[in-house]
Amino acid sequence: MKMKKLMVLILIGFVVLSAGCTQKGTTPTETQEKPSETQITTSTPAQTQAQGINFKEYKRGEIIGNWWKLFDTSVIYVSKGYEDLAKHYFPNAQIKPASEFKSGIAILSPKDARELLRGKPMLITINNYFGYVVYKVGYKFVGQDIGMIVAYKEDNRDRLIFTGNGKAGAGATLKYALEIKEGKRKPKTTYILRRGDFEGVVLKEIGDNNWNGIPENGEYWTIDEIYFKEPFIYNWRIVNGENITVSGGFIRYVNGSRVYIYALSFNVSVEVKNGNGAKITYIVENVNPSIMKIPENAETGDTWIKFTTSEDHFAVQAKDLENFTFLAFGDHRPGSGRKVPEMFLKVRDAMNKDNGVFIIDGGDLVYSGKVDEWGELFKAWKFNKPVFIAVGNHEYQGEGVNVYHKYFGPTDYSFVLGNYYFIFMNNVEKGYSLSASQWKWLKNELEKAKKLNKKPIIVMHAPPIDPRPGGNHSMKESEGKKLLELMKEYNAFGIFSHIHIYWYGEKDGVSYVVTGGGGAPLYAKEGEGGFYHYVKISVDGGIHVEPIKVS
Repeated sequence: MKMKKLMVLILIGFVVLSAGCTQKGTTPTETQEKPSETQITTSTPAQTQAQGINFKEYKRGEIIGNWWKLFDTSVIYVSKGYEDLAKHYFPNAQIKPASEFKSGIAILSPKDARELLRGKPMLITINNYFGYVVYKVGYKFVGQDIGMIVAYKEDNRDRLIFTGNGKAGAGATLKYALEIKEGKRKPKTTYILRRGDFEGVVLKEIGDNNWNGIPENGEYWTIDEIYFKEPFIYNWRIVNGENITVSGGFIRYVNGSRVYIYALSFNVSVEVKNGNGAKITYIVENVNPSIMKIPENAETGDTWIKFTTSEDHFAVQAKDLENFTFLAFGDHRPGSGRKVPEMFLKVRDAMNKDNGVFIIDGGDLVYSGKVDEWGELFKAWKFNKPVFIAVGNHEYQGEGVNVYHKYFGPTDYSFVLGNYYFIFMNNVEKGYSLSASQWKWLKNELEKAKKLNKKPIIVMHAPPIDPRPGGNHSMKESEGKKLLELMKEYNAFGIFSHIHIYWYGEKDGVSYVVTGGGGAPLYAKEGEGGFYHYVKISVDGGIHVEPIKVS
């Protein structure tokens, strides 16, 4: 009996011992690296070489936020032509060609990244006008200043890719990643896309003036994550160490020591603070050289002036004008899709042949704001006069907002020419109304016009009132009434679009024109203003409007 009890105890002990061995049956790596359950820790979960990264163990942003802990930084796979980026950002790493990349870290050109990221939530696509384009779940981002970081698992291999639309974008992602590693920034988790075994972020840099992806003396970089809307710095740059501020236009592009300024007026001024006397070449676009005071030794084209100077302050201004003529049109989008309407091309050609110092475009440039639509428009954007735009509802949506700001700048601006004060405003963004700050700005601009004794001309996409009987294709009723009251108070003239007709007349004591026949499908019969056209407006103390039919 005692022997039987002894055998039972031995058997029980063996079972307990076996259970203990099963509970601890982990790999040596897991035993060494996994913290005890009672230990409080903020470290990232450990990974085994066999399993790789378990994305489920990480919250959004933690993979990119701990990239140097999760990926081997001793070997970097690099696309041809991007080796300088690898040497700069990973000076101690072994560099291997991108063709050997299976797992680990890679710095890839858009061409190489495009092949690997097909079917992913973020990828590289191609447009026949913009070239390589970053795509993120429904949105496209154009320009070589756009980059992206993606971490994902494929065929049980973990990959971390730094790429973009060009070297500037790819370099921005690397600088951003090193700033995270050095504790200088933390990823904004709301900007990071997470889908299963995939994590990625889109970035934009401003300030890489030679577009090589490497910060250098005389440059000042900003790098921001992008959710949908891009950040823009319109009026200020550091160029060759020169602190440059522009008014009357915006800095569209910088290439080395060349500054491309897109004019939003006929008085563009530049101020250089803390200058070192460096010579900078300025290309002022969207101007009419025939009415401008041209700097010495300047080159000119139909709509641009180019000159080089080391001056700390200067201005490119129009001559004194009393009488002049300008042209206006609007709504030249297609009825759908991206093909540019044939009638827009005819209207464009007619305006190019006509006399006028500039053109006003009342908006609705493309159908839905998509990048591919913009690409088709820009291929046809061939005007021999400067064009000033009042943004329309069709282009100012989705990714179209970014494209608009990149190429045409801010939407609220003003300029003086002769005895007239032109005020352009965005009245489509907030349900065809103006925000409180916009009303304040408009009132202030009208006061400026009054003090200067200039007649205001207000340009917006949607008119304050639809002039058609029973029509409601206009601003919000209360907003339109408020605008008319303000225009009447300051004796302002109005130029609007939005309604695909021609109309000119007076409402509530305010004169304005609706010129919406630039190529989009018409809204009325010809006898009711439904014809393709632009208007010719002459100012000589009064305002004379002449519709020019195009067929």
